[in-house]
Amino acid sequence: MSIENTYRRERNRILAWIRSRISDPEDAEDMLQEAFLAATAELDSVGSLEYLAGYVYAVLRNKVIDWYRRRRAQGLLDSAVAQDLLEQTLADPSIGPERQSYQALLLEELAAAIEELSPEQKFAFVQSEIEGKTLRQISEETGIPEGTLAARKSYAREYLAKRLNDIRSLFLEET
Repeated sequence: MSIENTYRRERNRILAWIRSRISDPEDAEDMLQEAFLAATAELDSVGSLEYLAGYVYAVLRNKVIDWYRRRRAQGLLDSAVAQDLLEQTLADPSIGPERQSYQALLLEELAAAIEELSPEQKFAFVQSEIEGKTLRQISEETGIPEGTLAARKSYAREYLAKRLNDIRSLFLEET
């Protein structure tokens, strides 16, 4: 099957898959285009791809992960969890000149810890802390009660704080 036929046949389904993971429609469309460009380049180099749609999904899964990493790098410092942890840790005089590398490590670990959350907790935390939506806005968009969202966000914050405090402890033992 040609890439053009696959694109026409699968475009809406693949775009819906991307949009279920990424809220920005322009970024979703860009990812779709980039994934099919990558598939075209791969076809040029190997001659054929037996499972073209599967290859496109694999490319997109990586692009979605990269997109979240970039968003987190921009938005995590605004997160109350990250701010609290960074303020506590960076205020410690024993850290010294390693502050920037430690800050980068913490943000990387925070991103990894967010991925470990349950889908419900991750959704509530990301929408509220990173996207900046109020619980009321999220509730109106999803139909999930505000109390449920608040509990999920609270569990997420507790988990993230504990997880990152463990990282902090390890780092301080090394310095």
